[in-house]
Amino acid sequence: MRPSQRLLAVVVVGAVTAALTAGVTGGAEPAAAAPPAADGPVGPSVYATMPEDPLAVVLGSPEFPVHGDGVGDDTAVIQAAIDEASRRGGENWLGNIVGGARGLEVGDGGGLVFVPEGIYRVTERLDLHASVRLIGFGSARPEFYVAPATPAFAGAPEFVFAATRRPFVPGAPVTFGNNDTFGTGLVNVNVVVAERNPGAVGVRFGGAQMFLLQDVGITLADGYAGIDHNANLLQRVTVRGGQFGLLAFAASPGWQTTILDSTFAGQQVAAIRLHTDAKLSIVRTRFTDAAAGIETIPASSQRLVIEDSLFERIAGPVITLNDSASIPATSEPDLVQAQNQLNVLNTGVIDSGPLLRTLPSATTWTSPHAGYRVNEATLGLRVTDALGDAESRSIDVLLDATRAPAAVLERVLRSDIALPPATTDWVNVAEYAAEHGVSVGSGTEDDLAIFQQALDEHDTVYVPMGAYLLTDTLRLRPSNDLIGLHPRQTWLTIPDGSDAFADPDDPRAIVQTPPGGRNTVSGLGLDTAPVNPGSVHVRWQAGAQSQLSDVVTQFVKWAPEEIRPGDPAPGDPGYGHRGVGRYNFWVDGGGGSFLNLWAVAGWADNGFLVENTSVPGRVYEISVEHHRYREVVLRDVRNWVLRAVQTEDHIYGWESQAVELERVRDVTFTNTVFFRVATVLGPYPYAVGIVDSTGVVVRGTRGYRPDNVANTRWGATVADVGSGRSVPELEVAYLGIGQSGPGARPAGLRIGLDDAALTLLPGESAETVLTIVTLDPAPLEEVQVAIEGTDDLDVALGPAPARLLRGDEAGIPVTVAASATAADGTTDLVATFTFTAQGSRTVVEVPITVRVGADNLALGAPVSASSVLSGNVATNAVDGNVSGGRWISGAGDPVPTLTIDLGAPADLREAVIHSGVAGSDALRVHTVEVDAMIDGEWQLIGRVEANDASPVTVPLEGAERVREVRLRFTRPSASDGLARVFEVAVLGTR
Repeated sequence: MRPSQRLLAVVVVGAVTAALTAGVTGGAEPAAAAPPAADGPVGPSVYATMPEDPLAVVLGSPEFPVHGDGVGDDTAVIQAAIDEASRRGGENWLGNIVGGARGLEVGDGGGLVFVPEGIYRVTERLDLHASVRLIGFGSARPEFYVAPATPAFAGAPEFVFAATRRPFVPGAPVTFGNNDTFGTGLVNVNVVVAERNPGAVGVRFGGAQMFLLQDVGITLADGYAGIDHNANLLQRVTVRGGQFGLLAFAASPGWQTTILDSTFAGQQVAAIRLHTDAKLSIVRTRFTDAAAGIETIPASSQRLVIEDSLFERIAGPVITLNDSASIPATSEPDLVQAQNQLNVLNTGVIDSGPLLRTLPSATTWTSPHAGYRVNEATLGLRVTDALGDAESRSIDVLLDATRAPAAVLERVLRSDIALPPATTDWVNVAEYAAEHGVSVGSGTEDDLAIFQQALDEHDTVYVPMGAYLLTDTLRLRPSNDLIGLHPRQTWLTIPDGSDAFADPDDPRAIVQTPPGGRNTVSGLGLDTAPVNPGSVHVRWQAGAQSQLSDVVTQFVKWAPEEIRPGDPAPGDPGYGHRGVGRYNFWVDGGGGSFLNLWAVAGWADNGFLVENTSVPGRVYEISVEHHRYREVVLRDVRNWVLRAVQTEDHIYGWESQAVELERVRDVTFTNTVFFRVATVLGPYPYAVGIVDSTGVVVRGTRGYRPDNVANTRWGATVADVGSGRSVPELEVAYLGIGQSGPGARPAGLRIGLDDAALTLLPGESAETVLTIVTLDPAPLEEVQVAIEGTDDLDVALGPAPARLLRGDEAGIPVTVAASATAADGTTDLVATFTFTAQGSRTVVEVPITVRVGADNLALGAPVSASSVLSGNVATNAVDGNVSGGRWISGAGDPVPTLTIDLGAPADLREAVIHSGVAGSDALRVHTVEVDAMIDGEWQLIGRVEANDASPVTVPLEGAERVREVRLRFTRPSASDGLARVFEVAVLGTR
């Protein structure tokens, strides 16, 4: 039994009896559901019973005995099980990519750890080795439990689980997952961290492709974060409590992450904090009862897409990003602007702070209603009527929001993806074959007949890990599901040089679904072998309710050994010896949902071909890489949405085009990455080629392009192949070709300050203007604006209109005065804008920062000296160190000078000079004059003489709007004529 005292700050979980053996009774197939609310269960167990799989490691088996009661420490046994799963994959070489290269001598295909229902106490970090998947089974999800005040998690941040880069090799160093780590997963488990574990992080989950965090609940009392780093697909994940729900980074080496049907609740700082251009696609996700929604770190640009989601009771802003002006500029701003790319679509906001705030300006956009639907909001470069005669560009925020009741907004969370088929209905193909006197999975004998027979007789067929040779197409019935649990360890393969797959004009697939089918195919690897000119991995004709997920093709980038004459040398990622294939994933008249796919068999003509369909299609995360001519092709397609599409041209694949669209209507791409590595052999004119297509929308795109390698840039983002027209900008927030729907209608509020960070001196005042713009149809009545001052700061406001109508813009003067005795320091004030709209009273808050006192504007500024003695350079005088390195003028310089560029005009107050010799009062600077460049001439603004102190303060007068200052040491010292200066501080305000 679990410990009796388990009261968590966020949720109390009831007692559960550990069940350490398979065979728990399951129910009917679970239906799709919305993400759980903050006060409900974190989610059901989607795998009730455990299948037999000889290659899997089973926690609680005789080889890996555990307590499973939440009291005894199970850490060592869990780690041993993970190590063993990795060792088995390293030994069998199934799905290997990196093994044989990069200093790795074992396969990196990973393995499975099956975890029965129970409560497993964890006292230290668990390393989840490359491509190991840990999957829970039982009537309730297994739980990994960190007890109160566990030493490993009581201090600095530490992970309960950490995805690591390499397979398990005894004694080898352990590093975190990166751009050559693939396929790791946590599935159908919960992580519960009790109180007094402030450093606890549920999982560190960084990697490259095929990472899967699915049906996972993470509950933290006072822990640090639920998830740190992220990759690929987070599906049906619930994070409750902690300072942060997710510390988001770009998936390595810069890919997107899709968060789907998930929940973040009760975070004390923010539900998500964005780092390093995290590129999140957030779909049908609930954010509730958090201090803030999604916020970025300073000076970072972000690409963020939020669709069909719900924010409720968020205290601070729903989204906080940086001002474009505060983002580091690119070297070619005409092609790549310093910007965010934000798209918010069909998303509800209830009883929350403002929708969007950008910093440091604190400009704020929101709706005047307590509950509203964001039909569309964009921030960043917006290109409308692209490739057309009326093509136009804007970078302003566009907000289209309408009032909506909570019950209506809740509906946006309804999922279009069913839970996995109930495990009680699974038929294990290996067991089925054994019952019929046949063995399968050797990789050398033909398994087609028994496989097909199992599918003909049963709806859901489970495929254990292994290699299964098929000499022809495996054909699914409309009700068939084909389920694996590890795509890099579960392979359906065809013979090399097969007659059945030889004709490129009559392509044939390994797996084929029927028109209109409701099929689910998941968790498999598919290998068409090197030379099969007519081969296709999947021919998908199934209908709108079907699902293809967690499927990978064979990887052809690396050649670990020379098998035949003329093969590439070990590690050569090339096409010197090319295989032949037709397509990877071929959607032929079908549709449905496509999740977390990796099309990387570059010997095929293209990786993802969709044609001849108006059946709705929904892509959630797909990586299509290394194909020589085309990565993604859509022909005669309408009604598709492709989210988080990532392509990569590689070396000899430099002729490849990222996307080709022919006769396409009403197709949307969101959060795309079109990547060309630094070693491609030549340029390409565009990423997306358009032929006779309209209603095409691209919402957010990243075109990687190292500045020093011309070939890695696309010539344009999109081009009309016929007319030659193109959109040259390589990164856009919105790009619309033709008409797609009614378009956005601006509606909402913008509230901002001319200057949200005021600096003033004691006894002085500073002014700014609060500007309010309304484009909402609803009149704003009973308008009030207020800013509460402090004992040392008085705030005066100009008049505010009592009523604002659509299209009105009001500017309200704000004056902040500091008392003569105000102490130096920073104070945060809040401007409150209160109004009534359609009977509801609403308050919008905008922060103002007031700094009393002057800043050292010389710190780190460019500086030059008239002379230097030895290595005592001028930069030592502005490095912030008042007793370390110093500037010393050269001998024979009668009037040494220091000239400092402050970077921007400022009002100067005083200069403070530290001089002389450390530990001695001798050799201070004697006489100093301070000049300012005013109207093109140096003018005296301050002077001190007969000085023997350090530091010495020089008051400055008439020094307004000064950028350059010069210190002239007219008598450098009282003895030897050398100026010795540790530090110069120039204090002023901007």
